[in-house]
Amino acid sequence: MPDLFASLPALDGVHPLLMGRRIALIGVSVLLRDDDAWYFEIQRPRYWARRPDGLPSVGIGGIGGSLRVGEDVLTALRREVREELGVDVALEMPPHTVLLHEWQVAGYLEVPSSILGPETWLYIVNLLPPQLGGSEMPDALALVTFLGRPLGRPRRGDLFGLLTVAPEALSDFLETPEWPLEMVRAHPGLGLDLASELPPGCVLRPILTARAFRVVMGREPSPNG
Repeated sequence: MPDLFASLPALDGVHPLLMGRRIALIGVSVLLRDDDAWYFEIQRPRYWARRPDGLPSVGIGGIGGSLRVGEDVLTALRREVREELGVDVALEMPPHTVLLHEWQVAGYLEVPSSILGPETWLYIVNLLPPQLGGSEMPDALALVTFLGRPLGRPRRGDLFGLLTVAPEALSDFLETPEWPLEMVRAHPGLGLDLASELPPGCVLRPILTARAFRVVMGREPSPNG
């Protein structure tokens, strides 16, 4: 995994949580929208889980993925969008750059105005705990997210599934922490394009980028609240 500050050097030291720490960049994503819809990935079957009540739990995430060796952040993002949706992406300047830590807003980042790199276009920097212990593990993992518009009509590429959320349905989507499959199919503002059927009775839930979006928009309760 690449180092966050090697990939996005202007982030180094702009917040106490970004000072003197080893942070691995696990992926790059985009919250992609046009006049018709917001676009989200439906997680592949190998990542599905089960809730305590036994129902299958399927993740809803952003469009994106990990960096290949030698790729910079924007090259990786554009490659992932082309692979997953068959289009290029035009980044948009977000209203601010939000730093999340343990699924709470930790602050707003001010990248120096002299910087012309991708750091100035970041929407969300999401810090997550490392998954394993040991001396070789970083202090934290990071997923960075941009805001953008597709250049062309998105279609499901190598994704298992694509969820479209109409602009007028975004508030409903963000307000609801879990979506039974039947509710998704019944909602007039939500659409599914799947490579194969989802398991009957499954529940869809926002994860990673989609969950971070809920936090930024004030729809995810505080872990302590």
